[in-house]
Amino acid sequence: MNENNTQTPIRRLLERLPSDNSAALVTSPVSLRYLSGLNIDSGIILASKEVRILFVKQSELALFKNKCADFDVTALTDKGQMLDVLIKYGIKRVFIEADKMTVSEYSVFKERLHYAKIDTTNALDNAILDLRTVKTEAELSAVANAQKICDKAYDRLLGSIRKGMSERQIASMLGYYLIKFGSDGENIPITVLSGENTANPYLRPSDRQITEGDMLILGFGASWGGYNAKMFRTCAVGKIDPKRENAYNAVECAIEDGLGALRAGVGNNVADSVARATLNAWGVDQYCFTTFAHGIGLEPEEPPYLGRGGSVALRAGTALFTKCGVIVPGRYGIKIGDMAVLTDIGCNNLTKATKMLVHI
Repeated sequence: MNENNTQTPIRRLLERLPSDNSAALVTSPVSLRYLSGLNIDSGIILASKEVRILFVKQSELALFKNKCADFDVTALTDKGQMLDVLIKYGIKRVFIEADKMTVSEYSVFKERLHYAKIDTTNALDNAILDLRTVKTEAELSAVANAQKICDKAYDRLLGSIRKGMSERQIASMLGYYLIKFGSDGENIPITVLSGENTANPYLRPSDRQITEGDMLILGFGASWGGYNAKMFRTCAVGKIDPKRENAYNAVECAIEDGLGALRAGVGNNVADSVARATLNAWGVDQYCFTTFAHGIGLEPEEPPYLGRGGSVALRAGTALFTKCGVIVPGRYGIKIGDMAVLTDIGCNNLTKATKMLVHI
């Protein structure tokens, strides 16, 4: 398979079709965006090695027509249109996004495309995700722009937070700054947790006011051109006790060591093992609650996943959200998260915000 990033995504995908009489049927918005470059909420791609058609609503035809050179953009006005394509080009096998298509959608397509066998394995899902894992320069630029927005929002927020503010107030300010600095929207829920709430990462921002001695976890993300970035930082509210400061220093060192172990070609469990070893050296590994990283791009969370399981080799051009944290049950939690892009010799950390402990 030719993985040349100078080729467009749809052309690279079609190279993976097993025969000339097979086709890909794509319906999910994220895959439509990836393959066409267009932000389409409702559309259908039917593509084989001979034909590539993007079906859209009649009302949206003028909007998308001539916007994508890789496709013949056509209005879907007749139930038999796709069947006619199968017959005309002798397509006998159609691969669908089995992980994303609902049962009711499958029933509709099975009836409309009765001329061909519908392949309900995960072959198409896996092929698209595999292609999305290694980003083009344009995609990585979009991810980097999203992270720049995060850095700017965090920097502005640090100048605005005051003791006595509630978690909800801080979350609202953070959301405003993300939009102000150019985020497409809030695709990633904002986390603002303080005090004992930091020990429960599943809580949402509340009316609890930040007070002296608290740890304050801030988690947020931005989107630019459809691509996502996110980050976590933990701050101290005033003076904190030595145990909390020791735990923070442990997490800071662990994520730095984990980042130092990242490069193309290493197994997806290596950086996680390195970070945990550092936490162990600091005596806090029993409180570690998260795996080290996951992929990020058009979705806030996507493959690959970097943890204890497996040893799949990582690839250059993969964008990762890397993270490390500890939770002391009922007392406090700490989390730090950076954006990184894998290279053949290491990784490029896109997050410029300091990881040194900030006191508010």
